[in-house]
Amino acid sequence: MRNPDLLLEMVKESIVQIFTYRYLSELFVIYQQTSGDYTLKLISASLAVTLFSLLIYSYYFPKMKNKTITRLIRHLEDIESLPVLGIVFFVHWFSVVIYKETSIYLFKTVGTPREPAIIVPLVILSIFPIIFLIKYMTPYIKDVYQSNYFIFAKSLGYPKYKLFFSYVIPNLLPFLENIMKFIYLEMITVMLFIEIQFNTGGLLTGLRNTQIIPPNSNSPQVIVISYLFLLLSPYLLMSFLFKIINIFISNK
Repeated sequence: MRNPDLLLEMVKESIVQIFTYRYLSELFVIYQQTSGDYTLKLISASLAVTLFSLLIYSYYFPKMKNKTITRLIRHLEDIESLPVLGIVFFVHWFSVVIYKETSIYLFKTVGTPREPAIIVPLVILSIFPIIFLIKYMTPYIKDVYQSNYFIFAKSLGYPKYKLFFSYVIPNLLPFLENIMKFIYLEMITVMLFIEIQFNTGGLLTGLRNTQIIPPNSNSPQVIVISYLFLLLSPYLLMSFLFKIINIFISNK
């Protein structure tokens, strides 16, 4: 069994190294060597697409009939049951068929670290979080629109867009903020598959390689912490924006 004092000393050493210029330099090197911009940009874009899709769905929710919503949820559940690998293979096959028939190359399905695929990975990374978020948030959206306050304000003639931004969004935000950590975790899991399947490399591939190929560093635990810090940066930024929105709404 490992000596607790030795473990404590390693933790202290790691914390001290994190707050140094050398650590920041290594962080920047890791970001460049592992195509970190691809991973972070794709995850950030997927978060933006997911939240925007929910925003559009929430805004037009009152115009949809109950049967339409039920049918939509059923179709989304059918899509959600499909394996990610099956969707990737279908996209590859569909792209090849279109190219053979029309000589038109719709989108890149295989990339490299220098020229990574964008469109297909973004769709794969976004589709399941969008489905999960819509299914999860639908009961809360319905409750907000059926609340006495919203019905009364609407009867007084308040514009729909004002009620949406001043009442609907603030009441949905706590539920959304609670579930986004799980959405982000799902994105991280799928992102590892994308980096391997589309041969693009990235932060998750680099983190996996630290378990296979020992890093050229005296403190491998600091290298792992560096990867985790970079991977969490989009989520931390999103959480910060949620806090800013909450402060703005509470002071309004």
